[in-house]
Amino acid sequence: MRPGPPDASENRVARKRAARRRLVEHTAAEVFAERGYEGAGFDEIGARLDLRGPSLYHYYSSKEELFLRTVENAQAEVLDRLRAITARDLPAEERLRLLFAEQAIIEFRDFPALAPLFLMSVPVPAIASRLAELRREHGQVFRSLAQEVAERHAVPRRRATIAVLLALGALGNLHSWYRADGPLTLEEIAAEVADILLQPFLAAD
Repeated sequence: MRPGPPDASENRVARKRAARRRLVEHTAAEVFAERGYEGAGFDEIGARLDLRGPSLYHYYSSKEELFLRTVENAQAEVLDRLRAITARDLPAEERLRLLFAEQAIIEFRDFPALAPLFLMSVPVPAIASRLAELRREHGQVFRSLAQEVAERHAVPRRRATIAVLLALGALGNLHSWYRADGPLTLEEIAAEVADILLQPFLAAD
């Protein structure tokens, strides 16, 4: 006899648990970005959530697992947003411009801790290796579309490769200078950044 579908109470419990995990990971991202991997701990993360640090072991077996889940789940959300742009029925140049703008908005507003986490030095070989994989996966979304644009404009492949690396480096540093109280709106700054980063892919020397 097949078990029946989960009842409403089970679904509510699952949703509540998932929401709690998202909140823990969002808070953990902030603490890791501020303190570094070695300086962050369950006690401070728990305190920011008004919880006892040891209670986080109910969700994560270790700091290593919490860090990885935080980065991997953030990466999944970001890649969904970026890949939705690459799949749009628009010229490649416009999709690349929108891709840069979306990443800028992610860095500015939605997940300013993302770049510090991705670039963090972690003294755990398995985590360091996984971070490198995630960076390559993220970068490939940009590289594939950038090469398509570069080929359409006869930009040498080496130049386009270097331009992608420079663009990703610039995007990863946005959190260090963006100010919400500046003269331009977030969308205006993202558009300006995207226009500037697009230029190397449009014409060769």
